Amino acid sequence: MNFDYTYITLFGYIIFEPMTIVTNLLIFIFSIFCFIKLSKYEHSYPRSWGWFVLLVGISSCFGSTAHAVHYQLGKTFFDVVFYIMNAFSLISIYFCFKSPYLYYTQFKANPHKKIIYFVIAWIAFLLIFTLFRNNFLIVKVHAGIVLLYSFGVHLVVYSRTKEKGSGLVVLGIGISFLSIIVHSLKFSIHEWFNYKDLAHVIILCSLFVIYTGVTTNAKKQELNKQ
Repeated sequence: MNFDYTYITLFGYIIFEPMTIVTNLLIFIFSIFCFIKLSKYEHSYPRSWGWFVLLVGISSCFGSTAHAVHYQLGKTFFDVVFYIMNAFSLISIYFCFKSPYLYYTQFKANPHKKIIYFVIAWIAFLLIFTLFRNNFLIVKVHAGIVLLYSFGVHLVVYSRTKEKGSGLVVLGIGISFLSIIVHSLKFSIHEWFNYKDLAHVIILCSLFVIYTGVTTNAKKQELNKQ
């Protein structure tokens, strides 16, 4: 992990990267809101998106801890927190795949459940692999792949049905790609608002747009049942 050593002192303790902590916590708070709202729907599509957003938020919360503490409590403590952060991110990737897959296969008579089982097995492998090679790049690459898949699925559905919700999800995922670009290029506005802070704000905006789109689709699904 790359550190940018801005810090504040609070009650005698050094808190590193305070803006990164704030933006991570904002994602966490919003993720709880999304999960509560999307869990109210019966269909697996919005509920899976809810789990995705919640797990991203929990991962962000552990990320806040890693950024705040750094190695002050020892390398082992940092490595454990960092692994938990990556683990929640990897699990969230499964739900990011599952939700659009379920949404797309509703138009098919015989969806292939083996694909879901394969993704579960792959995520399990990555969880074990990151125990030995705890690298955020692994998460970033797989998140990009799955987001691209979700983008494609909703784009196909939107092109066929012109559903407003799917269009918003496409827009939201498109916005999320900017966070990967900003983080990879380390584009910073200021040392107190660096590429990590900016990427987190972009993620928060993208999650809001995705949430709006998923809610729109979920409401339509419920109306179609009536």
